[in-house]
Amino acid sequence: MTASTGIMARLILGALLSVGIVVACGPRMAEAFLPVLRWSFGQLDSYDRVIDLSIGDQGVVSGHEPVYRLVLAPDRVVFVGERLIPADPRGRAMVSVLVAYLWQSLVVALPLALAWPASCRTEWPVRLMALAAFLGCIALIDLPFTLWAHIWQIYVDAFAPGKFSPLLVWADFLQSGGRLLLGFIAAGMSVVLSRSLFRLH
Repeated sequence: MTASTGIMARLILGALLSVGIVVACGPRMAEAFLPVLRWSFGQLDSYDRVIDLSIGDQGVVSGHEPVYRLVLAPDRVVFVGERLIPADPRGRAMVSVLVAYLWQSLVVALPLALAWPASCRTEWPVRLMALAAFLGCIALIDLPFTLWAHIWQIYVDAFAPGKFSPLLVWADFLQSGGRLLLGFIAAGMSVVLSRSLFRLH
């Protein structure tokens, strides 16, 4: 088998494996990530009180696809632009993100990480463990921030239309293919890390 044929074979195997993981383990992955999402969002948004964060089959705008659905109430005074917005505990806001965002980077990263040749067989588990760690980090900078951006967008639209926000820029990046790019980067980093470790030996 030539090097290019091996790369192509592993790329196809990785694609099939990633699809299989999503189909077989997707719902369990989504449930397992829920407490992590709840904790991480709580660290980001100190202005609102979480009423409910759960998995549903119908989002605000996403139809009947599985979503993480967040319901919260204003809990503290918040500055939006130059305006001071008092909290009204009677208010409620609901936003959602697709559960599928959790594994968008995976379906790109796993085939690429498997496609690149390894220096020896024992490099593969190291590479896959590194990839899992990088994908976990991506999930933490994706879903909680996306939910937070949806909430912040409500404030901006209501009280400071057109206001520049790094958070909203980050969310737009993720929505515009950023998750796929992050998956590509995670695959590259896992390959570089694993090869570097085995080169030292």
